[in-house]
Amino acid sequence: MEPAIVFDHVSKRYPYYQNVTAGLKSFVFNLHKNLALMKQKSFLVLNDISFEVGKGETFGIVGRNGSGKSTLLSLMAGVMRQDEGSARTLGRISSLLELGAGFHPDLSGIENIILHGILMGHTKAEMLEKVDRIVEFSELGDFIYQPLRTYSSGMHVRLGFSVAVHIDPEILLIDEALAVGDLNFQEKCLHKMQEFRDSGTTIVIVSHDLTAIIRLCDKVMWIDNGKVMECGKPKDVVIHYIRSLDQQAVMTISRDELEEAEPEAEEAAAETAAAGDAGSMVPEAPGPDAGTPEEPEAEVQEDVRIDTWWDSPALIIECEALISGNPAITFYEFLKRQFAIGRLEKGLMICNQLKGVEVVFVINNICKAFDVIDAESDVRKVIAGGHAFQQNTYEIFVCVDLLHRIQDLDQFLEKINRSLKSNGIVIALEYIGPAGYKRPESDNLIANMLGRLLRDSGADASPDWLFEHGAEPGVSGAGEEDQPAYDASVSSELVIPSLTKRFEVLAVRCFGGPLYDLLLERVIREDGLNGEKGSKFVKTVVQYEQALIKEKMLENNYAMILCRKMADE
Repeated sequence: MEPAIVFDHVSKRYPYYQNVTAGLKSFVFNLHKNLALMKQKSFLVLNDISFEVGKGETFGIVGRNGSGKSTLLSLMAGVMRQDEGSARTLGRISSLLELGAGFHPDLSGIENIILHGILMGHTKAEMLEKVDRIVEFSELGDFIYQPLRTYSSGMHVRLGFSVAVHIDPEILLIDEALAVGDLNFQEKCLHKMQEFRDSGTTIVIVSHDLTAIIRLCDKVMWIDNGKVMECGKPKDVVIHYIRSLDQQAVMTISRDELEEAEPEAEEAAAETAAAGDAGSMVPEAPGPDAGTPEEPEAEVQEDVRIDTWWDSPALIIECEALISGNPAITFYEFLKRQFAIGRLEKGLMICNQLKGVEVVFVINNICKAFDVIDAESDVRKVIAGGHAFQQNTYEIFVCVDLLHRIQDLDQFLEKINRSLKSNGIVIALEYIGPAGYKRPESDNLIANMLGRLLRDSGADASPDWLFEHGAEPGVSGAGEEDQPAYDASVSSELVIPSLTKRFEVLAVRCFGGPLYDLLLERVIREDGLNGEKGSKFVKTVVQYEQALIKEKMLENNYAMILCRKMADE
């Protein structure tokens, strides 16, 4: 890909401005500190930064306040120059770097539109042709004829954004402008960004809106203290960035367990729980850094397990679409739109599958932080009933593939009920199929039939290796070692009735499942089904399964159950 922006070992320093403002007495009293500061002539803002942005690429930059993001954009825009290295941009640049930049406070909105366009290299005639579209997009109405000094900060940014995106840039630089205005205007900005992406415009976005960064960007760079920490796939970088923030880090340890533990074991328990894998509704593979070298529990690694259908990103995406009822609406948007669930402070999450999904709950502003239980040993303790929870602590409880395994489900749900605050939410992604995992023989026959149909059709969706070594799905293709190791105390038939006793059930959204275990699981173990071909195959199987469920030839095995804590009597 031809580069549009190239930074090669770029460094930038700002000077220290020495100023004795607290008086001579204070200066003498803190003489040692003040003399040390006076020796420092400058401080390093960007330290040996190197990266490339390809033409037509949407590039996001994330980092804490003061990490050097805005300075980086200023260098791209040519507002300032680097002290070391080289910074090159290839194309006409439009930028929105700060509030009211390039605008005159005494001129009206219309006059500033024309002036700004001329400064960017357009003629007055060209800008007069664009004025109506810019005014319409900004939604400023009659205020467009008023001096800018009468504008609010939001109106300033609306006007600046509208001008920036209507002067046909080849490179668009945006610094924290996507969060301006109401929700409708924000959505309009995002749609405009998508139009630019589709037209091949190079876009660089600096934003703390991590959801927008993941949604829009092809690549993301995380910088901290002027250094590049990571540059790569948006979701990977954002997850690692979130985990680095003390104030926003997802809490990965149960406080209740620490209270029960011996004091000398608290630090070890925290390190073990924090070693849980990061992931999302589309799970990530465990990182190589999980665990702590000196921690025995991290060395033992009891969590080694065979991949299941829960580990297939393609299949989880299909499940999300079945839950939301619309492939264009994510699971998290569904929670916000349908049930106004969002901006919660603290939650509890227990995951037997989809470990790490708490990170995406945080990214999507469902809940700011979670206490998480997902280590195998801890989950087994919960299943056995040996785990206590703090009372009246959480606003949301999320569990994945858990409730049907609980030995005393009524007792467990009573603990959860007491741990939730008033109107607390419960979200369970749960097995609701036959108890004890005793499948009807008809399910196996259907899985075999569908497998042969896909093989014989020669469709592109069907992997060539689906029936290697003569194996077929269902009974004939799965040995005892492949069957899920479900406990004999499986209580799947009691899950929804037990929830109904203690919570107000708001929704039950089934997302299939009979063929996930019988047909897809062996295939997933072979290849992971992460490629385009695998995704097509998964979609085909899910469509077949849904058709058979509608004809009542199969039944749903999995459901998302959404509940709310009942008001105290």
